[in-house]
Amino acid sequence: MRGGVASPNMNSTTVPAGLTARRSTLIWGMRPAHLALLGVVLVTFFRLWYLRFVDLVPDEAYFWVWSKHFALSYRDKGPLVAWTIAVGTQLFGDTVFGVRFFAVLLSAGTAFQLFRLAERLYDDRTALWCLGVAAVIPLFAVGSMLMTIDPLSVFFWAWGANLSWEGFETGKMRYWALLGLAVGLGFLAKFINVIQLVGVALFLYWSKPQRHFLFSRQSLVTLCAFGVSSFPVFWWNAQTGWLHVQALHERSGIQHSFGIHPWEFFQYVGGILGVVSPPIMAGMLVAVIGLWRLDGDQARVKHLLSQFLPVQVMYLLLGLNNKGEPNWIAPSLITGIILLVVFWRRVTARNPTWCWVTWSALGLSFVATVFLHVVIFLRLPLKYDPLRRAEGWLDFAQHVQKARQKTHPDLLIGNDRVPASMMQFYLPDHPVTYVQPEAYGESQFTLWPGYTVRHGTRALFVVVGKGQLPQEMKDEFKHSQLVDDFWSEHRGRATTHFHVYFLWNSALARSYN
Repeated sequence: MRGGVASPNMNSTTVPAGLTARRSTLIWGMRPAHLALLGVVLVTFFRLWYLRFVDLVPDEAYFWVWSKHFALSYRDKGPLVAWTIAVGTQLFGDTVFGVRFFAVLLSAGTAFQLFRLAERLYDDRTALWCLGVAAVIPLFAVGSMLMTIDPLSVFFWAWGANLSWEGFETGKMRYWALLGLAVGLGFLAKFINVIQLVGVALFLYWSKPQRHFLFSRQSLVTLCAFGVSSFPVFWWNAQTGWLHVQALHERSGIQHSFGIHPWEFFQYVGGILGVVSPPIMAGMLVAVIGLWRLDGDQARVKHLLSQFLPVQVMYLLLGLNNKGEPNWIAPSLITGIILLVVFWRRVTARNPTWCWVTWSALGLSFVATVFLHVVIFLRLPLKYDPLRRAEGWLDFAQHVQKARQKTHPDLLIGNDRVPASMMQFYLPDHPVTYVQPEAYGESQFTLWPGYTVRHGTRALFVVVGKGQLPQEMKDEFKHSQLVDDFWSEHRGRATTHFHVYFLWNSALARSYN
């Protein structure tokens, strides 16, 4: 990462002397912006080709089931992921490609927003380095092909970071309105995106020249735009008893009181190091501290830190009590990457002996990312397979289909949302599936019409793991028979254990809702 970093005055939009020349410098005969565009296009085409080789993960199948039941929101998350999948499957059918198509396009959009933000704040070479670093971070490289809430959340966060800077510099009302829209749409995907407004407020308080925006018409417009775009979630919660509050309470791990659990915290930190790459995450933390100390008076550094620190600090505090998911911090990595590149470009420019450290860190991350792409073609032991959750589902569906042909059931029931969702997606006729009786709000399935057991009703009940037939199912179906006990396979290797029970009933009819 050789090369100096310009330090433009944060309140001016003029380009400092010397920076223009750097922007016009060619790399391999191309301008950095053109090289970045070529790289993003090539990576996008590769991802569209590659994604067909990886089965859906359970969350993707679960969100796909949501997309078949239009609603203003859903029990576990906001509605945007389901709406996006609905558009993709309308275009390309109920296929893996249809489900994931927009995940790849959103990731390309995120790359554009990252490049644009880094170029505006620094220069195009820094922006090009940021794209290179993002490409070798395992969380981004693999997550960009999975249609979960993260591609949506990260894209709107990156867009919001650009819009807020435009608003700070120009004060124009349209940027503040678009900022509220971007945060609101991100909130419809992942609730953490509302913290971006906290980051904006932190910056406005921190930066005296922009402090007048803190209580202004511009801020009011942003809040109004956020309220309008996020309205579907609040309306849905009012209609369903504020189920999202219950879901967030469960995910936070704070059931009764907050406590400090070191082992949970170390697991959380270890997970982050695993998905981001230990040397890159360590370098990012060093960069945050270093730029805070060296350039903390610059508005652009304050902006980047304000978009990075609130998410990181919040989840570190929650991690003290309960192990969180490492992907939760994904939105904050947008500005974290820029801080990383800016700091270490400066370090290597002043002390070239650090070049081998930066190249080694990038090399290790690149190797990890390549490994995650080729692991589906390997036969690793289960406990070492990072993509185990996305393997064996086609074989699983074949076993269930054979059991259907043998028993001709009226109902397909899973012991939880995972087998229920996977059966509905991977079985050839995409049948309606159910979960065993749950309390209202335990999963999205409890918000839809349940099944009815009548005299002579026949059902297949699929259990993940070594679980026995639950007592509730024994009570409702008077007769049961284990018809299949198998491990789903991927490339000749066992992945997940399942039991399939055939249930039939001769008792009085009962309904589940």
